[in-house]
Amino acid sequence: MEDVVVIGAGIIGACAALNLAQRGMRVRIVDSAPPGSGCSFGNAGLIAVDHVAPLASPETMAGLSRMLLRRDSPLRLHKRSLPRMAPWMLEFAAQAQRPRFRRNTRSLASLVTGAAQAWRRLLDRHIAAELFRDIGSLYVFEQPVAHATECVQLDLLDRHGVRYENLSAEQVRRDYLPSLTPHISHARYFPGMASVTNPQQVVVRIFEAALAAGASFTCAAVDALRALPDGRIGVTLNGETHPAAKVLIAAGSRTAGLARQLGARIPLTNERGYHVQLAAPSQDTLRVPVSFVERGFTCNPMAQGIRLAGTVELGARGAPDWRRADLLATQFQTLFPGERAPQVTSRWYGERPTLPDYLPMIGEMPGARNAFVATGHQHLGLTLGPLTGELVAQLMARDAPAVDLAPFRIDRF
Repeated sequence: MEDVVVIGAGIIGACAALNLAQRGMRVRIVDSAPPGSGCSFGNAGLIAVDHVAPLASPETMAGLSRMLLRRDSPLRLHKRSLPRMAPWMLEFAAQAQRPRFRRNTRSLASLVTGAAQAWRRLLDRHIAAELFRDIGSLYVFEQPVAHATECVQLDLLDRHGVRYENLSAEQVRRDYLPSLTPHISHARYFPGMASVTNPQQVVVRIFEAALAAGASFTCAAVDALRALPDGRIGVTLNGETHPAAKVLIAAGSRTAGLARQLGARIPLTNERGYHVQLAAPSQDTLRVPVSFVERGFTCNPMAQGIRLAGTVELGARGAPDWRRADLLATQFQTLFPGERAPQVTSRWYGERPTLPDYLPMIGEMPGARNAFVATGHQHLGLTLGPLTGELVAQLMARDAPAVDLAPFRIDRF
């Protein structure tokens, strides 16, 4: 039995620990926070099988200046952070060029198209099944989309087998969102897009399954990591070094700092996002989760009310700007004018780990054998968690991964 340390108890770390423990490895999960309390707590709760294309795209670059000038834009770039963010932004622009975008789309689609089956394998083991909903999801467009742009979008979905149905404004209001404003153009329904009713509890269930399979948990911050002469990795916790046969760093936005101690420089940025939780205005307001394309946020009816999640802040540091969260509640009231003023019951912000090409990073460190990384899942952590957990376990067990992981290697930049 190999001693394996998994750093991070979010969705990626929990899924990896479960799969490693089930392979007979002696797994220790290490995190200074409770399981699922980071971005795994605050996400939109969607298993987004439609997200086959990365955000670093020619279309994003074309609309970037327009978005940055809007006061209510879903994207905000902090001007004071420009010198620090410049290398990341330049790499983002390079990855958004058409040839690289096509290549990156093929790579991301190789993961996303297998996400639903990986979730099904998890559910077949009766893990988190009571929190899972297979009811589809809507994308609402408030303005008509240019014909050429829509053809490109639909071709992408068709090419990767993503099922969808185009709906008129009348169909949307009649069948899914009876309180929605009539001032919309159309919508797209994705029957294969599942969701969860409590993202943190999903992680807790997976974490508990890992413990039941033999894993252990240590609540501590990692003080240091270093490669030992015998090929093992020394993990220092509370001043004491514990040798591990293998280490997985799945610590979200903290991954880059930990990986640097083992010689890997990862261009990871913290992409700040927000959510607000509303007391459900009425039982029939949202029959399925819905994303508003132009406004860049998602509304998901969850166990404790409606969660509004979205917005992107690049270069943010320090205290959160709660106006970004409050904007979500204001927009909800605009979109559902027939409902009473939404009652905000809680607010949250978190740092999504994001790489310039918007692809995850999954692999072994080139300069530190037996040290592995799984990070950079940006908005797709919940979607790709079960599949990434399987792939990481295969990789760490020296089996051939079920997906070609070359596009996600650590030294690709």
